[in-house]
Amino acid sequence: MSTRSRQTVLALGLAGLLVDAVVSHPAFAVGRVTLFKVVSPQHEIVIGLTKAELTQMRGQTPDAVEKALRSAGVLQVWQYGIRRGISGVPEQAPVRKIELAADPATHIKPYITPLKVVSITDEILTEAIQ
Repeated sequence: MSTRSRQTVLALGLAGLLVDAVVSHPAFAVGRVTLFKVVSPQHEIVIGLTKAELTQMRGQTPDAVEKALRSAGVLQVWQYGIRRGISGVPEQAPVRKIELAADPATHIKPYITPLKVVSITDEILTEAIQ
């Protein structure tokens, strides 16, 4: 086998491993929704924001979301929860749209899940079909 053939086989194998890593581990995939944990004295909830919403907030960090919440006073966001998908595998999915009110005791933290994250648009389309 020539050096060029070995390099081609090695490159194809590496590309296959990378594709497998992204497909089998959704946390590594670029998603359309970013999840955050909202922590207040009363409760903790998980919310999801789209890239468009984060762009309006001028950042994709928890600090940017918290700053937007404080300046607006109220944000409408999707609350996320764990459910069983069609195949029976657990996934993070939008539960309902809620209003999040600014409170000095409320903090936004990053939230990482090993589960598949259902995007808001996918969920809306699924409900419209049913």
